[in-house]
Amino acid sequence: MNFGSSMAAKEFLIGRIVEEANRRHVDLSDTERKMLYFSQYYDTLPDMKEVAHQFAAECQDHHKYETKIRKLSRQAFERDRRGAPEHVQLWKEAIRRLKSEDHYLVVMLDVPGFMTHREKVYVILLVVALLAAGFAVAEIRVLGWVDRNLHFPVYLPLLVVVLLLAFSYYIAFSKKGSKIGGWLALRVGRIVMKWF
Repeated sequence: MNFGSSMAAKEFLIGRIVEEANRRHVDLSDTERKMLYFSQYYDTLPDMKEVAHQFAAECQDHHKYETKIRKLSRQAFERDRRGAPEHVQLWKEAIRRLKSEDHYLVVMLDVPGFMTHREKVYVILLVVALLAAGFAVAEIRVLGWVDRNLHFPVYLPLLVVVLLLAFSYYIAFSKKGSKIGGWLALRVGRIVMKWF
C-alpha cells in the first residue's frame, strides 16, 4: 500500500497506537489522541489550534506524554511484527511518508530501524564533532611525520591546512558538499546508533 497523503499515513500509525492503548488499558484522553495529528505546516485536524491550546493547559509534563506514546508505538509495532507481519511494511511506508515533513508524531515513534528527528540531530552533531576532532588529530600527526621525515619546505604544512579548510568549507556551505557531508554523517550515524 502506498499512502497517498501524510494524513493517511498518520491515520494508520495513530490507529495502531490507539488500539495498543486500548488493549493495554492505557489512559489516552481525547486531547492526547488528537495531539498525535499535530503539525505546524502539513495535513492535520481542522481544529488543531484549539486542541494544541487545550493540550498545553491539560498536559503539565510533555516528556511523560511523549514517553507514553513512544512506549505504545514500540509495543504496537512489536505486536504487529509478531502477529501481523503484513503491517510491518505499512509501518515503514507510513513513517517514510511522514519523515520528510514536520509532524509531532514522528518525534515520538520508537520503531526499530527508524531514528527520530531528535536522535538524528544528536547523532549528526556527534559525528561532525568526532570527524572534526579526527581530522585535527590526523593533520597534526601527518604534518609532524612529514616535518621529521621528508623535510618539505616550511610553507607546505600551511598549504595543507588551507586545503583542509577549503574542503571543510565546501562540505559545510556548498549544495553538493552539504549532500556529501549529510550522506556521510547519516551513514556513520547509523553505524554509531547500532552500538547503543
